[in-house]
Amino acid sequence: MTTNGHEILACLELVLYGTLIVPATLCTFHYLFKKQTAWLYLHAFIIAKIAGPAIYLSISKKSNPSTGLQMASQILYSIALGPLLSATLSFVNTSPSTSSHSGPKDQEHNPNPASTSQATYAPLPLSLAQTTKGAPLNGLLRLVHPIIIVGLVLGIIGGIDRSPNSSTGLIDADKFDRGATFQKVSSALFLVALVGIAVGVASLWKGGRRATLATVSHCIISAMPLILPLLFLRVLYSILAAANLDTTRHMGHTTRFNILNGSWVVYLFLGFIPQGAVMVAYTGCGVVAWLQGRREGRY
Repeated sequence: MTTNGHEILACLELVLYGTLIVPATLCTFHYLFKKQTAWLYLHAFIIAKIAGPAIYLSISKKSNPSTGLQMASQILYSIALGPLLSATLSFVNTSPSTSSHSGPKDQEHNPNPASTSQATYAPLPLSLAQTTKGAPLNGLLRLVHPIIIVGLVLGIIGGIDRSPNSSTGLIDADKFDRGATFQKVSSALFLVALVGIAVGVASLWKGGRRATLATVSHCIISAMPLILPLLFLRVLYSILAAANLDTTRHMGHTTRFNILNGSWVVYLFLGFIPQGAVMVAYTGCGVVAWLQGRREGRY
């Protein structure tokens, strides 16, 4: 039996994210105690990126694979973008930290260590109360999170609606068409969220707030000019996939952008490489900042 390009990419994803889950888990435990919730979203993203390819590989060689497993794999591939955007939003919607680059010597001049704040990441309300200068930006970015959540939920519902009935194996025409609509709206909402995140990044750069951020935040925000175009490619892939979904009224759309059955070359350049590079960048920044903090005696 031959191995197709999607199976090879699925194997590569298992290797990549199976490797990244170790440093990502360390970062999650380390930064979560500092109320940096972005790492929880990254952890959810990695789990989805492991589960999706694993399910796909388990059914790819079967002559009559389970319809439910096919849809589960398809949904996991699609909705992983949601946690990745949520993590990016949380990194951007961060409060200044007066101790972001301070070491033991700085603490000698601070008689009240409890007043030294750590950076926190929205969408927690705490971040809005911690800074006056960044309040308008934090308030704006806080509105982006529900957009991502709605897009994520619609993506899940849309994938379920387009799956055949588990008992009869038949497709409900109304649900099939509604699922396509939901997935189109989902991808559009992800694009809106990315635009909002880009506005937040531009405000941080323009307002000079990068210098006040914690080390890991400063590293990630500094890399945003490279990360945002990669995220745009992934969102673009989601839009193209949703726009070319068949409906009962319009059949025969190209399957080139189907994540599991389309062109593996398209997925390689618009899906696999962009989101993998973003995850490597986030994890790398987290590990480097942690090691730097240990050297400087801050952790």
